Amino acid sequence: MKKKLLPLFLLGSMLSLFSLQGCAHDALERETETVQLQEDPLSYIRKNYAKDMAVISGKQIEWENARTFKHENNVILISVPVKNESEKLIEELTFRIDGDKVSGHLWKFEAIEKFSAEDHRLGAHEIMKKMTGNVTYIALEGSMRYQIQVVDGKIISDISSARSGDGDMDSCGKKCHGSIEEVVITVPNPPTNPQPPTGPPIPPIVIIPPTNNPNDPCTKAKEGSQKATDNSKNQKFSDAKQGILNNFNQNGKENGVGLGRDTPNGELKATGVQELNANQGSINNPYNYPEADIHNHPENSPPSAGDVYSMIQYYNSHPSFNTRYVVNPNGTVYALVITNPNLFASFIANVPQHQVPGFAPNFSGNMFSDYINISNRETGMAYVLDKYNSGIALTKMDSNGNFKKINAKPNSNGGYSQTPCP
Repeated sequence: MKKKLLPLFLLGSMLSLFSLQGCAHDALERETETVQLQEDPLSYIRKNYAKDMAVISGKQIEWENARTFKHENNVILISVPVKNESEKLIEELTFRIDGDKVSGHLWKFEAIEKFSAEDHRLGAHEIMKKMTGNVTYIALEGSMRYQIQVVDGKIISDISSARSGDGDMDSCGKKCHGSIEEVVITVPNPPTNPQPPTGPPIPPIVIIPPTNNPNDPCTKAKEGSQKATDNSKNQKFSDAKQGILNNFNQNGKENGVGLGRDTPNGELKATGVQELNANQGSINNPYNYPEADIHNHPENSPPSAGDVYSMIQYYNSHPSFNTRYVVNPNGTVYALVITNPNLFASFIANVPQHQVPGFAPNFSGNMFSDYINISNRETGMAYVLDKYNSGIALTKMDSNGNFKKINAKPNSNGGYSQTPCP
């Protein structure tokens, strides 16, 4: 019996078996890692390719629920669901196998309304049919990123709909999809033993060029802001925050908590509250993969220059570290998030810290002048971190519990104004 031909544009530029006439983004693909694939591609990807990748560090990856796709008896794509605690976010990993090359990508489905508990195990197309919000596609290597908008299960901003009106998931047409013969869905153990399909095939997904400028500060800070938000919704964070404020009410000092994981994809854990000095101190983070820390500022102030420099120093020793929270007695919560650690070396060289014995480090040179000339410390910190290419952004928790990057710019009145990222 002739096998059915399945239209397939597997999760972005997943296959090079056909031309993408209307969705030309191959030029943006990053160079993929060349590997000698094992007999079990899923095992190889899990133990070698994806091991210790910072972008997926700490995520609850459900390797046991991976789905494997084959073409002419060769594994060409593996998709793996990711479980997280946010009810409005679903993530999925995909690994494209093209000959002797593997490239991985992280999908984020960010909905306005809540997903069901098991929706993260659906195929990407089925997830999109159920949502209104944004879908983002990020390369695990490099900085390639795409984003599409979905309203009531329909893509409202993609290449095909821009030419012919809005379109739903099933109507993109061949100009973006192409087809592949004899695609067989198999279970992951063993991936080389084809099994009858147990569910609907993954339908086409349209990918468009980025809607955001990759140099835009909000785009740069988006991933770090989301990570800060996700971890802040963990009960460990809530308990740590309250414990720090309780201790402050008793001792009037800075107090801190370290957050981290024992394994890259393990449970988020928290230390007990640690009493620091009156205005500074180091937080012990004993986990194999330190991820964040939290401390209070007694004077209701935003993160300081000392917080910035010590964060860079700590990251250089522990690359899993990505967020530094500051909680204030008045309820304000900030987070310094890493946007580009590749800038750290040049930032430190251009703006070395100024250290006075007995005091916390401060900025130096023109950066210090710019910082102190802005009376609002929150605005000043956001402004100079961007202006001097620190590789770190200042974010602030909004009324919905989401961390948004603060943007600060000079205004026509000779002062400075700020706006949060959307």
